[in-house]
Amino acid sequence: MAEELALYRRWRPKRFSEVVGQDLVVATLKRAVAQGQLHHAYLFAGQRGIGKTTLARLLARAANCLAPEDGEPCNRCPNCTRILSGQSLDVVEIDGASHRGIDQVRQLREEVAFLPAGARYKVYIIDEVHMLTPEAFNALLKTLEEPPPHVLFLFATTEPHKVPPTVLSRCQAFWLQPIPEDLIAAKITEIAQAEGFALAPGAAEVLAQRSGGSLRDALVLLEQLGRTGPLTPERIEAYLGLPSRAQVDRFLDALVAKNADEALATVEELARRGQDLALFAEELLGRARDRAVAGEQEFLSLLGGLLALRTELPRSFSRRLRLELFVLEHCGLPKTPRRARAETASPASLPEAPKEDLSPAITAEPRAAISEEPGDNESNRGEAREVWEEVLRAAWEARADLGVFLAPAQWAYTDGILRVTLPPGFRYHYESLQEKEVRQALEEVARRFFDPLLAVEVGYAGNEGGGRLSLEEAARLLAEKLEGEIISLS
Repeated sequence: MAEELALYRRWRPKRFSEVVGQDLVVATLKRAVAQGQLHHAYLFAGQRGIGKTTLARLLARAANCLAPEDGEPCNRCPNCTRILSGQSLDVVEIDGASHRGIDQVRQLREEVAFLPAGARYKVYIIDEVHMLTPEAFNALLKTLEEPPPHVLFLFATTEPHKVPPTVLSRCQAFWLQPIPEDLIAAKITEIAQAEGFALAPGAAEVLAQRSGGSLRDALVLLEQLGRTGPLTPERIEAYLGLPSRAQVDRFLDALVAKNADEALATVEELARRGQDLALFAEELLGRARDRAVAGEQEFLSLLGGLLALRTELPRSFSRRLRLELFVLEHCGLPKTPRRARAETASPASLPEAPKEDLSPAITAEPRAAISEEPGDNESNRGEAREVWEEVLRAAWEARADLGVFLAPAQWAYTDGILRVTLPPGFRYHYESLQEKEVRQALEEVARRFFDPLLAVEVGYAGNEGGGRLSLEEAARLLAEKLEGEIISLS
């Protein structure tokens, strides 16, 4: 039973006219074949899946075709059929990644002296030519300088900057461009109809967008998903782990409307489902660009910020936190601030955020001793919740990031010391609160609600001991605040 070829191999162009998106290169090559003015070396450069090796194979057939048709290979003569079936001794394909040493190039130099077995040219196609070693390039250079008239070298590479300038200068170089999305979508539609794939409206466009200009990548996705049922935009997004178009548009609309609540709800939903927030930022940038180009001027002001976000998010310590801060910086404070939830844990004991609008100035009576620890009675916890809600509101107004860092914390105030403890999974919040400017802002906010305030201790529950001060540490803090000295701890 014959092996079934992959979809992209079955639909590989057999004529120059079937190549998609490289019209200028195709026209130049066809003219050279038709006029019999072939150069001895060609280099095709560009990203993967856009036709570099395909053009090299087409040129090898066209150069050796016994009856070329306006520069096109006829695909019927003995030379064309032998090359198409891979049985020609005069067309040699070499993988530059696995045949990169000087010994292989020396062998090639010995072979080029022999005349073709039955074709007009002996053709060497070297894929990923940039992988050759410097010694191999030096050995090849002499042959490129004085090539035999019956030899053609066709090079393909995704990294032309790694090819030595001495080699590039002896080749006719063609820089292939990514294939436009509309051409990829049209080709996908044509192939899907011919292969019997059920393609829903919009699916071809989504595949084209996700292919990154590579028709081969689009066909691989088409074959992979088209075998299992009707191909819809939703199935493609789910398979690739992409946020839905509705989520992206909802988030962008919330940014334009300065609606922090809606935008933060979208971030929470994405984080809860475990979706890649860096990929979400990439989708945001692309969609905002599309809507701006379509004439929605309100999205022009977003593009700069989204571009910076797309650059910073992949290397952020906490992608969710970075995205939430972007929302707060752009939209301001939410009308209904909620406690941030850990991406790995969601403590049920955390109190809800205040529902009322934020007031421009907040004051509170001094508190003598109060906490929200589990051991407290219900009335004490209720009072503590009210106090902490006021503290959080003031923190959000003072610094948006301070409000984020404090939101998941447990706290207690006794003997002039405010203890703020971050639960396990919030080490980044804990470390951020240690930064000098953030710590100063925290102390300034705390002084408005707790009197006397001798010290603010920030701890992390993931550490041994839960972050509480020892007797010695508490005494040291008191002595520093009161400008006194410790006489005895007994």
